[in-house]
Amino acid sequence: MTTTPLVAALVLVLAGCSAGAVGDSATKGAGGSGPSSPTAAPPTNPGSGQGPALDGGAADGPAPPLPPETEERKSFETPQAGARYVYVANPKRDTVAVIDSTSLAIRLAPAGDTPTYLATVPGKDVAVVLNAGSQDATILRTEDGVTRTSSVPVIPGANALAVAPDGVHAIAFYDSRAAGGTARSGSFQDVSLLTLGMEDRSVSLSVGFRPSEVVFSSDGAAAFVITDDGVSVLRFADIKGPAVAPLVRIDDGTATAALDVSVSPDGHFALARREGGTQVQIVDLASRASTTIELGSPVTDLDLAPAADYALAVLRDAHAVVQIPLPGGVSDAAVRRTVNLPLETVGSATITPDGKAAILYTTAAAVDRLVILDLASQATRPVRLRKTVRAVAVAPDSHTALVVHTRDPLTTAPDGGASEDPLIARSYGYSVVDLGTGFAKLQLTSAPVGDLAVTPDSTRAFLLLRDDSASIRLAQRIHLGSFIVDDFPLGSPPLSLAALADSQRVFVSQQHPEGRISFIQWDTGAIESVTGFELNGRIVP
Repeated sequence: MTTTPLVAALVLVLAGCSAGAVGDSATKGAGGSGPSSPTAAPPTNPGSGQGPALDGGAADGPAPPLPPETEERKSFETPQAGARYVYVANPKRDTVAVIDSTSLAIRLAPAGDTPTYLATVPGKDVAVVLNAGSQDATILRTEDGVTRTSSVPVIPGANALAVAPDGVHAIAFYDSRAAGGTARSGSFQDVSLLTLGMEDRSVSLSVGFRPSEVVFSSDGAAAFVITDDGVSVLRFADIKGPAVAPLVRIDDGTATAALDVSVSPDGHFALARREGGTQVQIVDLASRASTTIELGSPVTDLDLAPAADYALAVLRDAHAVVQIPLPGGVSDAAVRRTVNLPLETVGSATITPDGKAAILYTTAAAVDRLVILDLASQATRPVRLRKTVRAVAVAPDSHTALVVHTRDPLTTAPDGGASEDPLIARSYGYSVVDLGTGFAKLQLTSAPVGDLAVTPDSTRAFLLLRDDSASIRLAQRIHLGSFIVDDFPLGSPPLSLAALADSQRVFVSQQHPEGRISFIQWDTGAIESVTGFELNGRIVP
């Protein structure tokens, strides 16, 4: 599946239903045909939609089909971190506050009318903010406390930004999902390509229907706009002015189910699945040749490895996952590897950053465990969690995972029996999991888990807890070596957080009429806050 990075270095993890084992593979287009793929052993209770009982046996009796797996997304309306500076858009004052995380000095930079959606260039003190009232973008560059600005026009209604890792290009577009269904006039098929350099400029392009995500090639030469129709290809050297971007269709244009697309880092191919569909489609983005792999059971998640050397398809109803080596596994079913998990219900996968393991779980059923899959040996390690899963995040070094749990108001366990502890079921919480040993530590929380951030050195993680009705305003620090948790009370309700590599601090933005941000030194825990930065504020120790 495609994912949107969360704050600093996390990946939070969408997915369908029906019964069936892994079936024969059929290919078309460039791939030709091949022998049938391995067949999964039938689950103990095929198609029931239920997870395993806690004693390891299968649950009995029919159940309604499970819903799709779920994914969490990041907002562009919260402050964003550069390498040293934090950028905060103030739509009421038409400014962006630039806050030095080292000295806490605050400077205001002018923006356009109603600056609202802001993103930073990864690892650099460069930000782009979309000005909703003036239909333009302001580019801010900060060096030695001085911020230079420029502006370029963007399409009307733009509410989303994608910035290339090298900081040379950015794309502004209208994301109807982020708008929450809010109606707007104009086209759902316009984007603005921003080129950031000595002279910032922009150009408007037409793309497929309803863009939802942008992927940049690893060489910085192209961008791929994922839409309901397929992938619009933007090769920067070929763009001389407004144009219709070449569209590579993922299907025949008649399918209506939600489309989940991943693009390889080199921009060579795209992988796709349709919600509830049993096929994986691989499309060569240059030749447009398409290969379809039939897996015989709905693909509830499709992940591309970080190095794009394989894809992982999750078949929840077949209790199996299929590893597809790339490019060999596209045309040769014999090299695909199926891992059968007859006693597990897994519908989602998160591949570790090093590509060596996958964490398998479900967000759609009351299953209180996950499975760690070693992709080289195909060995599996089930991990008991004691609460059901909302989302999974993996640290950059691939050693540790954070599992955010759901809150169950009932006192029954996932197998229908009595809960071992009603307090656990009724509480919010998360678990920290050592991916090498499978050791998991449960941490109950007094409020839902909000934003997460892992420090670039993978030594610590931070998260936010907020419950306005109970006046809970808290940041927590997790030592990823010992799993010990520290609390940091906050003066105002927290909104977001991110790590700043240059200052080795984590910033926590908070809801406050004058604006408030707290900076936490990630190793010592020293905390300082700046309040009133939109009024040229003050520092509060």
